[in-house]
Amino acid sequence: MIHQITANQESFRPIQLNPGLNVILADRSEASSRKDTRNGLGKSTLIEIIHFCLGARVQSGRGLAIPALEQWAFTMELSLGADRVAVTREVARPNTITVTGMSNRWPHIPPANLLGIRSFKLEQWRALLGAALFSLPSREKQKYNPSFRSVLSYFVRRGHDAYGDPFSHFSRQSTWDRQLHVALLLGLEWRHAVRWQLIKDRDKKLRDLNKLLSDGAFPGLGGSIGELEAERVALTQDIEDSSIALETFRVHPQYESIEREANELTEALRRKRNASVLAARRLKIYNQAVKSEESPSGTAVEAVYEEMGVVFSEAVRRSLDEARRFYGLVVRDRRRFLEDEIGRLERRMAVTKAQIAELTERRAKILRILEEHGALDEFVRLRERHAEHCQRLQGIVDQIENRREVEAKERRIARDRAALADLTARDYEERRANWDFPVRQFNRNSQALYSAPGHLVIDTTDSGFKFDIDIRKSGSDGIGKMKIFCFDLAVLEFSAGREMAIDFLIHDSEMYDGVDSRQRAAALERARKVTERTGTQYVCALNSDMVPYSDFREGFVFDDYVRCRLQDGAASGTLLGIAF
Repeated sequence: MIHQITANQESFRPIQLNPGLNVILADRSEASSRKDTRNGLGKSTLIEIIHFCLGARVQSGRGLAIPALEQWAFTMELSLGADRVAVTREVARPNTITVTGMSNRWPHIPPANLLGIRSFKLEQWRALLGAALFSLPSREKQKYNPSFRSVLSYFVRRGHDAYGDPFSHFSRQSTWDRQLHVALLLGLEWRHAVRWQLIKDRDKKLRDLNKLLSDGAFPGLGGSIGELEAERVALTQDIEDSSIALETFRVHPQYESIEREANELTEALRRKRNASVLAARRLKIYNQAVKSEESPSGTAVEAVYEEMGVVFSEAVRRSLDEARRFYGLVVRDRRRFLEDEIGRLERRMAVTKAQIAELTERRAKILRILEEHGALDEFVRLRERHAEHCQRLQGIVDQIENRREVEAKERRIARDRAALADLTARDYEERRANWDFPVRQFNRNSQALYSAPGHLVIDTTDSGFKFDIDIRKSGSDGIGKMKIFCFDLAVLEFSAGREMAIDFLIHDSEMYDGVDSRQRAAALERARKVTERTGTQYVCALNSDMVPYSDFREGFVFDDYVRCRLQDGAASGTLLGIAF
């Protein structure tokens, strides 16, 4: 419980707080004008001071860490267990917190000096407050843990974003953070939320790996495991064949010149064979011509003419005999020429045949050399191709192993998720006595504000805890704010009866902004009733125009709960008492 808040500057308005309902009221003074405003009087600053004394980090130029407050130090008196301690923190030295009134029963605390003052480092102070106010365990060696600062922010909501959702205290709060801390607040096993998040982390890593595989982590490799296995088998065979080829490969130093000679012999053989074919065709023609070259018979010519009734004279007959003798000489000379040509062609063909045989034998020897040997560059290409196949095979093997590992991990994640869902469901039932109380208190709180009770819903799903709130006509912003009020008040009452020792709840005027005046009145009355019955403390800040005097029930005297009135019009009326 918070008892008092002071500062080292005389201008500061000390705040005295009591058990039950406490109101910090921002009022308009008679001297204020229309231009004056109740914003900036110190309502939100008071919440900043409380957070400051309870270990909030500071950022230069924001909140209290401004030049105008550099010389300031704030002190808050509160109860920690059986001790009433005074906590002091200087704006200029925010990493050191001094505490008085603390007994030695607390473990792992700094020793006190002669004046009974203990100096804590920031993380030390946070750890002590986590144990004292929420029975938080010492920081475990795991990625996700309940945070004192996070769970405190459900009891001292700060900033506009803290009033948007009952289960969050800032807009970008992660799912695991909400699940873990709300589970802790409602008496559920918060470690299940940690386990859910660890499973989600594993699942995300697998999805990232799958994306890498599909986006080209192994370029050119795709398809199912079966398709990759088929390619692996084919590549393995190619590698085995190329290995044998490399082992038996012999490099001839003159391979290129021998290969050129083989090509030249092939070309020479082609020319010789073409010449032989042409000579054979000419020989055939000459042989046919020799057979057809015969001297014509003179009697045959005369017989023809006699049949026609022509009778040659003696002179004509002599001319025919001379012509016959001349033609016979021509035929004889032609036959002799053809016979000479035939002999020449036959000799030439015999030479060509011998040359073809010789060229064929020479080429055969060269081809045998080429068959038995290879060129160096051919060997290099064969080796490079072999290396490429080996590299691709390794890529396929890695891809197959990765995909099998991913599938195996997916199956393990599915099993772990199912097992955790069963465990969470069983634990949910076993802890019914815990969460049943805040659920019932939320319903009672909402029924005190509205005609029908609302419902705080706690579900266990295959992705962790799921929380929801249902209040009829919950579309308006005002009802949304009252969901937060009912939830926070239920959690405060639940905490008061547990090991968690926190017993105060603080709301800024943001909580009542946009809320119907009747619900505002009902909320303040409900806060008083619950806190007085449970011995807890509710602190709220209000603007005077938010006070629903006409809607309070008879007997409820609002002004009895106002602990401090802040006024506009002059700096002295603000919480800090200065203008900046």
